[in-house]
Amino acid sequence: MINYFKKTVKDQSIRNISGMEIGSWVSVSNPSEKEIEYLAKKFNLDKRNLESGLDQNEIPHLDFVNNNVYFFSKNALLEHTKDIETYLIIITKNFILTLSKTEPCFLKKIINGEVEFITTQKLKCLIELFSLVNDSFEKLTDDVVKMVQIQKKSSIELEEKQLNILLEQEDVLNNLVSVYYYMNRLYEKTVRKIKFFEQDKEILEDLMIESMQGLNLCKSSLKGISNTRSYYVIFLSNKLNKILTILTVFTVMISIPAAISGLYGMNVLLPFAESHSVFFYLVLVVIAVWIGFVFFLKKKKII
Repeated sequence: MINYFKKTVKDQSIRNISGMEIGSWVSVSNPSEKEIEYLAKKFNLDKRNLESGLDQNEIPHLDFVNNNVYFFSKNALLEHTKDIETYLIIITKNFILTLSKTEPCFLKKIINGEVEFITTQKLKCLIELFSLVNDSFEKLTDDVVKMVQIQKKSSIELEEKQLNILLEQEDVLNNLVSVYYYMNRLYEKTVRKIKFFEQDKEILEDLMIESMQGLNLCKSSLKGISNTRSYYVIFLSNKLNKILTILTVFTVMISIPAAISGLYGMNVLLPFAESHSVFFYLVLVVIAVWIGFVFFLKKKKII
């Protein structure tokens, strides 16, 4: 789908226009192969870069082709899943174009006028888009960290379902660490390669600081998950050792009377075999051996 928007300094709100005009914003989401061909030919854009803008595994970077600047960014799909997809921003001489496989969640904010987005000021639009992308990652990071904290509080009685949730959040955090790192590199390269006004440059530097903070927060949460998993492994190991100890003690306790009863069940002459009280003597012997065995285990701090 291809939509055209335009807003000048004089306009109070952004307008949806019928076609491309100088100073407009071309918003493309989930384009077909024909639409990719159309964009490449109509606006003299690099087709390979347009196709890369739909590749979820594309790493954030900066590319220059035919006097056009291609910013391969990332975007968090907050309204759909916790997936992260590529968000391509193209700055040309006459317009700005954005392309992604899924319509970004912040598009409504721009259309509803919640964000100052003057399409004739392309570099300011670029910074605003970077800021919105950063906001999406910040919200996703906060949601994941919150989920991790909730699961960590119940780590003593961690169930399989909770453990699976932690592992899922760990995968998302690993993706975020990679995204924050490469996005920060993209911001740094953008500051070096593109000439901004000093005020705009400071905003980009603030975005770099936010990215580093998000990166550190993700790393801290990953460390917390790792510690929780290590604790859970130790907890299960100790629990298993206790169970094995109890079973071993129980086996020994059962083996003592079984051995004695087996001995007196032999078809040979044994002491006190003719006595009517031998059963009670044997029970007393078994109880005495049990008490001695339990006393020995407690002295060795086994139980």
